[in-house]
Amino acid sequence: KPIKTFSGGMKRKLEIIRSLIHQPKVLFLDEPTVGLDPASRRNLWEYIKRVRRESGTTVFLTTHYLDEAEDADTICIISKGKIVAYGPPEAVKARLIEKYLLIDASDKNRLRTELKQLNIPYSETPLFKISLNGTPTVHQLLKAIDTPLTTVKTHNPSLEDAYLAIVEE
Repeated sequence: KPIKTFSGGMKRKLEIIRSLIHQPKVLFLDEPTVGLDPASRRNLWEYIKRVRRESGTTVFLTTHYLDEAEDADTICIISKGKIVAYGPPEAVKARLIEKYLLIDASDKNRLRTELKQLNIPYSETPLFKISLNGTPTVHQLLKAIDTPLTTVKTHNPSLEDAYLAIVEE
């Protein structure tokens, strides 16, 4: 079947396969998953991860799908032609967006007193908001609190949250 009759997604797959055939040490991918269906997108990423792992190929990627960039070793966010963030995704997120725990209890006064005794800084929003950008882990915090809790939620920022925080400044 002539390639010109293939769908856009199929042509995209062929372009990527062609770029990987010679087992490059460095691979540049510009929006590689545009036009791919979800199953093809997942298969492509599994294949790229395997290529990176098995052959040590360095992959430079441009994408507007920030969930794809979450798996990168290092990211670079460019806004208005300038590099505005650079580093491992987790470090970029931690620098820009607060990671926190939301808790609540039926006995708010008891919880308030206990948090003060444990020297755990918090704000009430009306839930008790505790920053996780410092040293305590969720497990350590919950283990230290004796007050029965009615709500426990964590807020783990995404790369999209970090990106929006940058471009909305």
